Amino acid sequence: MGTGALNRRSAMIATAGLLLSCSGFARAHEIVPERGLRFGLTPVFLTSDLELLGRLQAYLQRTMGVPVSLITRRTYQEITALLVSRQLDAAWICGYPFVAHRRDLQLVAVPLWRGKPLYQSYLIVDRDRPAEGLMDLRGDIHAFSDPDS
Repeated sequence: MGTGALNRRSAMIATAGLLLSCSGFARAHEIVPERGLRFGLTPVFLTSDLELLGRLQAYLQRTMGVPVSLITRRTYQEITALLVSRQLDAAWICGYPFVAHRRDLQLVAVPLWRGKPLYQSYLIVDRDRPAEGLMDLRGDIHAFSDPDS
């Protein structure tokens, strides 16, 4: 197992713990219907991480005392649409969909990195590209994982 898998696993379990420690989730039996919790996952969680997803589902079910369905979709837009239409009870999304739909969504937890609510991204360029900042990339073609990421 590489360090990326360990970090992702630690972040996922820590965030699940944060979700469950929030006042609404602490009394899940009072707010989650008998059908259980429908929890959406964005493409950041690969279906190849089946063991990790299984552990998350088992942890949430054990801690909340209700069945938990993990719902995955290909894009953040799909997960956000399910959240806004109340077809999901909660989801792991990034900042942009939350800000774009803040009137319809309630923030219950944020991931912590080294004890701080920090989000980090990498901008990767070809080794031979003489870019030292964003302005050096102006006018170039860029690839990204998801438009709402």
